[in-house]
Amino acid sequence: MLQRILQLILFAFTPLIISTATLGIDAEGKNINSLSKRDKTLASSLFKDYEKYQGNHKKRTEIIRQMMGLGRPVAQKMFDIIDRDIRKKWPLYQGGFTASARKTGARKNTVNVRNEIAALQLKVQSLRSMGKGLTKEKIIRIGDPALKRLHKIKVIEMREIFNSNSKLSKQRESIVALAEQRSVCIDRLVLREDEAETFGLKEISGYEKLTASLALGPPLEHLQILNLNSKINKSVPPKEAAAVRDMNQYRILIGLRPCLLDPLLCLASREHSKDMREKKFFAHKSPIPGKKNPWERAKLAGTTANAENIFKGNKEGHAANQAWWHSPGHHINMLSPNAKRVGMGVNEKYWTQMFGP
Repeated sequence: MLQRILQLILFAFTPLIISTATLGIDAEGKNINSLSKRDKTLASSLFKDYEKYQGNHKKRTEIIRQMMGLGRPVAQKMFDIIDRDIRKKWPLYQGGFTASARKTGARKNTVNVRNEIAALQLKVQSLRSMGKGLTKEKIIRIGDPALKRLHKIKVIEMREIFNSNSKLSKQRESIVALAEQRSVCIDRLVLREDEAETFGLKEISGYEKLTASLALGPPLEHLQILNLNSKINKSVPPKEAAAVRDMNQYRILIGLRPCLLDPLLCLASREHSKDMREKKFFAHKSPIPGKKNPWERAKLAGTTANAENIFKGNKEGHAANQAWWHSPGHHINMLSPNAKRVGMGVNEKYWTQMFGP
């Protein structure tokens, strides 16, 4: 069962082969055969070097950069080759990493560990029941140590996962290098995000961290939400998607259902952050007609909301979530069992977080 659960969180990367028609190459009549004899010879020589240095990722990346100077037909050809290579190797790495995480998690998932996790989660969740009696001091004294311990118990360390499979490190090096080489080709081809899916170290690390944090087997419903969020992520700015993932990590650690990412709540949040910065105010109540309160702002964006947090002072979502964790009223909103949907919006150093039923 745990193996099936972990399969649900595999990063849904579907490499895209770009057609020459999409790139407008056909209109120019350009393909790999349109190169001059000199450039064909040079391209062939560089490709032979690329093949020769298999395993030497640094050298291969240098060769790819040289090849980009030969024009878009060569960049297209190498993009296709590298893209196919990633499609073959990425699922193998995912399978190995997931299996190793599962194996490591199984060793740790004892009765004593489960009992300790349940006790710690109850301790953190009970903070909300204090209502107006909850203070920052109590969150720091009770919540912080419990959260730290939960992270240590529930999140499998990367070194443990890699130590259980000697092949993983080399597989990861190869995937990271291919992703970099693919990016070099994309830059030369000047492709938009809708023409070539983003795939790099950030996406690889995101998959690894999520898998490691779930190796002890959370409820299937939680994993289904996270899997759905991974597909929705592309509809909102990366910083906002990352901030939602960070917020859900708090909820997962303390045993709460993660929130479904709502792009419309992100829109409403983003607009309020922008309004606060431009109109120089910092409040839930807005001076702008039609945006007076969070409920109006959510309705204007085409959705509903039942709670809102605001923050200013940092461009990173992690800083906003950490500040809300330590602030009693915001803490209660962020960790409400009734929160089903979430949106986070940023403008410069202003953040808004909105929840919906």
